[in-house]
Formats: sequence, structure tokens, C-alpha cells
Amino acid sequence: METIIITEKKKSIVTDSIILIIFCAVPLFFLIKWLILAEEGRIFIIFLIIVTLFLPVVVISGYIWDVKQKIMISKDGIKLCYGRNFVDIMHFEGSFSIPPDNEILWTEITGFQIDAYELREPTEGGGYTTLTKYSLMVKMKNKESGPFDFERSRRNYYSIGLGKFEEHPNTILKIYEDYQRKIENNELH
Repeated sequence: METIIITEKKKSIVTDSIILIIFCAVPLFFLIKWLILAEEGRIFIIFLIIVTLFLPVVVISGYIWDVKQKIMISKDGIKLCYGRNFVDIMHFEGSFSIPPDNEILWTEITGFQIDAYELREPTEGGGYTTLTKYSLMVKMKNKESGPFDFERSRRNYYSIGLGKFEEHPNTILKIYEDYQRKIENNELH
């Protein structure tokens, strides 16, 4: 069976370029023009130029620090590759360190589940905005016998966020359940 790789969506370079032109290049042009024409207050204008140049540094560092998440499924098992996104780090939803990849064998997997949770954020005017976030949960066999038949507790599931993937969470779940069914049928025959 072939290996299936599901990755996050690619960033829109066009959108970032338009934002940089509107919020950086245009103000920078007028600030440099003002710097040339001004006779006083050049230190303040230089400060504004430095502040204006901060936006491209943030956007470029977003591309440098961005590591895309991916989920790989093969005949051996599943590999969850966690990523890092600069925007998530700035919103305190992520961290600079990337967790290690999780490789899970088919013999350890009991099933899959989509976990959805909603965040309610207040908006201006007293209302709320509801944002739904999805995670793929890989359910594991929950107990393992150790020496002397004592049960060792171990992790019951692994999960990875699906918010920025190309496919819809339900499509991803269907792909994995179908693949698991094919693996089980091949092992039986």
C-alpha cells in the first residue's frame, strides 16, 4: 500500500506581499520623502522608519520559523509530525520548540476520532464569535502487561491539531479509517 501524506495549507505569498506593500512600502516612501524635506525632527522620522521596517521583519521571520505539520500513514503505521507557526507563537498558542514526531504502529491503534471544541471570544458590541478547532485523535490500546502481570498505565491517545490542513477534518478521518480497514483486511488474508 502506498504512503499517504497530508500536510498543512501553504501560506499565501500574494496576500503577504500586498500587506507589505500597503503597510510598509507606501508609508516608507512617504517617511523617506518627509526625511529629505524636513529641516527639524529627523530623529523622530528615523524612529518612524525603523518602526515601519519592523513589519517586514515579522513577516519574513514567519516564513523562516514556519515548520508545517504533516500526518503520514503507511503500511507500518502512522507518523504525526508536529510543526511550528510564527503567528501561533505570537498569539501564545504555540512555542518555539517543536515536539518530537510520534510514530505509532498499527498493532497499537484501536481507532480514530475527531475532537472538536469551540472557543467563544467577545466582540465589540457585546456579542460573541465562536471558533471551532479540530484535532485528530489516534486512540491506543490503553493497558499493557508488565512483569509480574502488573498493569502499566500509558498514554491512551495521540492527537494533532487539524486547523490548517488542506483537507476537511471529516475527510482526514475517513482516509484514516479506510486505510486502517485495508490494513486489517490484508492481515487477515
